Amino acid sequence: MNAHATHGSAPLSPSEAARLLARRVAPVGAERIAWADAPGRVLAEKITLDRPSPACDVSAMDGYALTLKEPRGVRLAVSDEALPGRPPPPMPADGSVVRIFTGAPVPSGATAVVQRERVEEDAKSILIPKDAEISEGMHIRRKGENAGQGETVAEPGRTVSPGVMAALASCGCSQVSVHRSLRVGVLVTGDEVLPVEATPDDWQLRDSNGPALLASLAPLEWVDEIELARAHDDPDRLAASAQHLLDMCDALLITGGVSAGDHDHVPRVLRELGLEILFHKLAMRPGKPALGAITPDAKPVLGLPGNPVSVVTTARLLALPALCARAGLAHPPRPTLVRVSAEKPAPPKLWWYPLVRLDERGEATLAPSKGSGDWVAAASADGFVEVPPGEPASGLRPYFPFPNAL
Repeated sequence: MNAHATHGSAPLSPSEAARLLARRVAPVGAERIAWADAPGRVLAEKITLDRPSPACDVSAMDGYALTLKEPRGVRLAVSDEALPGRPPPPMPADGSVVRIFTGAPVPSGATAVVQRERVEEDAKSILIPKDAEISEGMHIRRKGENAGQGETVAEPGRTVSPGVMAALASCGCSQVSVHRSLRVGVLVTGDEVLPVEATPDDWQLRDSNGPALLASLAPLEWVDEIELARAHDDPDRLAASAQHLLDMCDALLITGGVSAGDHDHVPRVLRELGLEILFHKLAMRPGKPALGAITPDAKPVLGLPGNPVSVVTTARLLALPALCARAGLAHPPRPTLVRVSAEKPAPPKLWWYPLVRLDERGEATLAPSKGSGDWVAAASADGFVEVPPGEPASGLRPYFPFPNAL
């Protein structure tokens, strides 16, 4: 593919580029872990029910189990009770009823449950009003109503959410197969970039991109380790650092060195290391110089522009889908929609991702920003929105919040 990624005659949009790279990424292998260690991890197997849910007919209400043959308007004896966690008593043959509690198994022969609130009751009997409406199956949750034995309740590629954890426990999955956690390399390039603890001269910068990516990756439960390194704008040093991180990591994010300057060595170095560049330079602002590449063993590598606003924007739009694919996730998180109250239009041929702030009603306004190098603006923003080329920012727009996942 040539330097400008295209789709037909038009440059690729960021979403098209992200899908192009994600399709080429191979997920990491699986491991079996205890259920208690599974929250946030990515399922590598489908979870099936080992028995129906519910496993027998159960009551959906506190009340009384009936056969519908009982007379109305007369006192009926309460002969027994059905409790959750205990075998059900038999349904009496003498016309009496069984007191039953929510979740308790329904006695064999009972055809309905009447709520306590619908009857007159004392300690040993109830009276069903003559006008009470009781139908067959009322307030009974039937065996297998939720799902039958052998049905799939969670597919591979899902994160283990609270709902999936409940499914694991209900199915008796004491061990579960999940994709192993990722080790992600972050390589910050630039002769001008110094460690955070350094005292820079006026022509130097403290590294803000590395910490920004660390904060972006930290909420991801399926990322286990982050290897942070820095490299000067020297092709040999850059190649050595990139190869070292590729050898030890499952994915690599590089900041800086991806544009068209004499010291932007990342594209050439990646090619010399044997990577295939799938896209380079996209129809977007900020982040136009972004690069996506794949190793021969299907690891994703992202070259992110060096300006801080570009880094956090392209990390969410391009890196996150690739990392999700590497982690075995079926799809990356989807943006929500917010209403933007700003008429400023996107550039005619570029997808625009302006920083925004949300008000107390959840509506967005554009955050004051002096460009992609304005990390102060990024620090005060709640996230960014997506505006198609040439359209005004106003209206409902996809919203990508900070600081959650990338």
